[in-house]
Amino acid sequence: MRFFSSRHRQRVTQESEGTEGAAAIDSADQTIAEEQLPETLPAEGGDPSLDAPCDLAPESTEALGPYSDGESPQGSQFLDLGALRIPLITGLQVFPVQDAHGNILAIEIVSAAAQMQLSPFAMQRSGGLWDEIREELVEQLKTQEYQIFPLPGPFGEAILARPIPGGKSSGEGAFPLLLWGIEGDRWFLRVIVRGQAAEDENARAGLLEVLHGMEVVRGDQAKVPGELLPIELPPEVADQLKSGEEAEQQ
Repeated sequence: MRFFSSRHRQRVTQESEGTEGAAAIDSADQTIAEEQLPETLPAEGGDPSLDAPCDLAPESTEALGPYSDGESPQGSQFLDLGALRIPLITGLQVFPVQDAHGNILAIEIVSAAAQMQLSPFAMQRSGGLWDEIREELVEQLKTQEYQIFPLPGPFGEAILARPIPGGKSSGEGAFPLLLWGIEGDRWFLRVIVRGQAAEDENARAGLLEVLHGMEVVRGDQAKVPGELLPIELPPEVADQLKSGEEAEQQ
């Protein structure tokens, strides 16, 4: 596993009270670490297989993560990032996603040619946050001229969003997106899979391995539903990233 400094400091909608934070997705979420995109990603348009939604058959998630704090199998090893504990898997690349002030809003995971972004939020004990924000996400993506396909998935209903050929999103160089909302014990994990892995089950196998092995740490503090849970870097990683950024600026 390798940890890298942010390639882009995004303009991300500010997190606020209520569900707005968890439901916020704009062009910043869709352009993360473009330097890392593999050359094998499909070109925009031109692929007749994109005319129909792909098959995302539900998979068994019994005894699989994401787990709540301390519920993973005994002996599991993690990269501890505060609210997110990422399993130590050989070959993973990890990027913090930051706003203009350096606040970490998400973690980007790269496994082989597949990418996903993870954002943890607080949720009410009764659950239901994904149902609340899913339609908001759909409307935002439609505004950005994506085709929307609701699909079954390993964590419940997913959203597949494809850029409309010749539309606004296509002109911005966007790729297909697959959005999952995973609900746990008073926490909610928003997952955005980008590019080929959004439509190819085999391509995202490594990402599912991360999801099924990770933990989300909610903590005991009172939180507003939809409030971002704090993502923190280990001191040695933070120092390493700071040194790398300073070297790049010189």
